[in-house]
Amino acid sequence: MKIKISIIALASMFFMGCQGPSVGGGGASSSSAWSSAQKDEFLNILEEDRYSSVCNLGPKIQQYKKTKDENILTELLYNYSENLANSCIDIPAFKRALKAHNSKAAYEIYEEYVSNADISAQLQSGANIDAILQTYVPATPQFRELLNAYDATESPTEKYKIKLNIERTKLLKPDGWDDTYIVVNVPEFKFRLYENGSKTLEFNVITGKPSWPTPIFSSVMKYITVNPTWNVPDNIARKEEIPRIIKDKSYLRRHNMVVKKDYGLDSPTVNPNKINWREYLKPEWENKDLPYKIIEQASNRNALGVVKFMFPNKYSVYMHDTPNKRLFSRQIRAFSHGCIRLQKPLKLLGHISTFYTQQDFDEVGGLLKAKKTKYVNLAQKIPVHIVYLTRFVDDGMLISGVDIYGYDKITKLKIPTTMVAKSTK
Repeated sequence: MKIKISIIALASMFFMGCQGPSVGGGGASSSSAWSSAQKDEFLNILEEDRYSSVCNLGPKIQQYKKTKDENILTELLYNYSENLANSCIDIPAFKRALKAHNSKAAYEIYEEYVSNADISAQLQSGANIDAILQTYVPATPQFRELLNAYDATESPTEKYKIKLNIERTKLLKPDGWDDTYIVVNVPEFKFRLYENGSKTLEFNVITGKPSWPTPIFSSVMKYITVNPTWNVPDNIARKEEIPRIIKDKSYLRRHNMVVKKDYGLDSPTVNPNKINWREYLKPEWENKDLPYKIIEQASNRNALGVVKFMFPNKYSVYMHDTPNKRLFSRQIRAFSHGCIRLQKPLKLLGHISTFYTQQDFDEVGGLLKAKKTKYVNLAQKIPVHIVYLTRFVDDGMLISGVDIYGYDKITKLKIPTTMVAKSTK
């Protein structure tokens, strides 16, 4: 079972509305645990590094070859399993670097508990080493795809980049990769829907700007909001909307916005002219909830367009339509406050409403025309994975993404320094 560890360098309010466990179990080594077949199998796995998890184990491998000490070989199996389960990324160093790199960044890591006792028990029962390791093999198909790409690549620099992303796949959430799932790969600015193991939809997306990055995490899509309102989060209100209101008294009216004391659809509106907006720009309000909420009402011009797809999370991040279509033609598409803007939201709406809800597309289309905010629940929930892979294999092709948030630079691998130096020249 995976244990989720969230790296959150800023409270979730910064995203609102958008715009390792130690190796466990003890497990005493036993000098009589290994059969000759198990030794040969494991040494072959180490020699070819079948699961890209030797990493920093070179000295210990050499120690075993010199001593033939089975206790060292058992430790190697524990260590190799740990590297396979929880990557060769220096996770504590990454946490520190992420916090220093961008105070608004959020990157969830899903570490796995590795039980030495269980490994020892399987070893002593005569299990194949490959069978023991299968427990810790990443569930995402990208792990295997990137391994194949690594083997087919000769460039040291490119090998290092692929290796970095292989290690990232080990830290993705293991659930939700079996059949139907959505992947949004931020460095590619791409949305993909997979069904029955095959890609069925793909299009461009716009993600968070570097100063306001899209969080990296997994969730489950549960419902759709048709004709959504945009609940302007407090931090965006302070930074962007309130200065505009102060400058232009007609700003709210011209942008179809209202002011309320909460985000409830039925809560009464407040007269914005009776509010001292300058008060809420003072430093003492920077980390407080504002007593008034700015809401952009549903319309074709709404910042969220006519539909948003909801996968509940603590960042209040979601996927949505946008009235501004011209930005999808840009190569670098990092312009939002963290949410994901979709190039083809109506195509996705049609597909999901047809196959994943109890309402057909004609019914949902009628809701769109009504111009009122409505909710459509999914009968079958869809896992959503927002990932950061600067190398991604699609249709057998290795794709290079953009290190838009600089995470490649701050991620350190537990591999020989000579390999890093040769690969990053």
